[in-house]
Amino acid sequence: MLKKYKNIFNNTYTSIAAVLAMVLSPLADAIGGNYAFPILTAILFVLFFYGLYQENKKIKKFKSDTIHIPIIIKIDEGPSVKYVMKNLLKQIEKDYSFNNYDEDLKKYFSIDTDTLTFEYKGDIYNFNHLMNFTWIIKYKLNEIEQQLDGKVKFHIAYYKRPSVGFLIGTLFRTEGIVIYQNNDYEDTFEKVANINSRQYKEKISNFTKYKVIENIQNKNESNILVVINSASHKVNLRAKSLKKYKSVITVHLVENGTIPYESDWTIYANEIYNILNDLQTRYDNITIAHSMPEAIAVILGMGLENYWNIHITQYADNDYKNVFTMSKIKYYT
Repeated sequence: MLKKYKNIFNNTYTSIAAVLAMVLSPLADAIGGNYAFPILTAILFVLFFYGLYQENKKIKKFKSDTIHIPIIIKIDEGPSVKYVMKNLLKQIEKDYSFNNYDEDLKKYFSIDTDTLTFEYKGDIYNFNHLMNFTWIIKYKLNEIEQQLDGKVKFHIAYYKRPSVGFLIGTLFRTEGIVIYQNNDYEDTFEKVANINSRQYKEKISNFTKYKVIENIQNKNESNILVVINSASHKVNLRAKSLKKYKSVITVHLVENGTIPYESDWTIYANEIYNILNDLQTRYDNITIAHSMPEAIAVILGMGLENYWNIHITQYADNDYKNVFTMSKIKYYT
């Protein structure tokens, strides 16, 4: 019982009651009279028990509800992880009616939000180093899930390389995930996907978000290039490394410019996933050259996992260089 209320004196009202008891009790004795001490006692009791009520209400909420855990993952450049964490915490507080949520995580679960930020400053083409980085994140995610008995929803803000976003997506299970996308113009992160099912992997036959153009010169070809244009800038098909492909499928975003933040981005990722799922039954190797937001890459990584020979590239120095192959991603030896 006492352990349950170990944080009771961290509550604002019980803290005020304790301070008033120490400061005003001697004053009440000095004033004397028949009313000073009972009135003070009544005020202290009201403050203390209101604080106790608040604390009990919060404990019950945390015991019954899913715990929201913000995760910040940064590759290379972009805003500081501390700034992004502050931004994400504000959104969680707004969406789920919390106040000072970072303090609650520390007080009730001993989870410091500083330990939920991960920053990689190394070479993204060094796959072993990149995997070591993701192993660290995976270990932390497993630790939190075990601590909270699986009653957790991860809120993911990932930036700044979409190519590595495919790898980051493989870290997460199929539900209890909220994905955010960096909005450079507003200097904030927008919630673009609330994943509570395997919708992003469901089989579909109707495509409304993307137009698919096939250019297959050799039907016996075992390798195919998939070009994904899902942003305002397009893939440079004249790049040296892309010219060698005889079979090319181009996936164009139907909407002009970029995907609206208010849309459900799982629908967009689901269409691309279905295209890749079909191609992996016909080709041994798929290379992806892309222009897409990081959040789409993360959702695709969740769907693709590490089963197929899909080679992920990154645009740099006017060409597309291979970063890693999905089938080589391993989290357990």
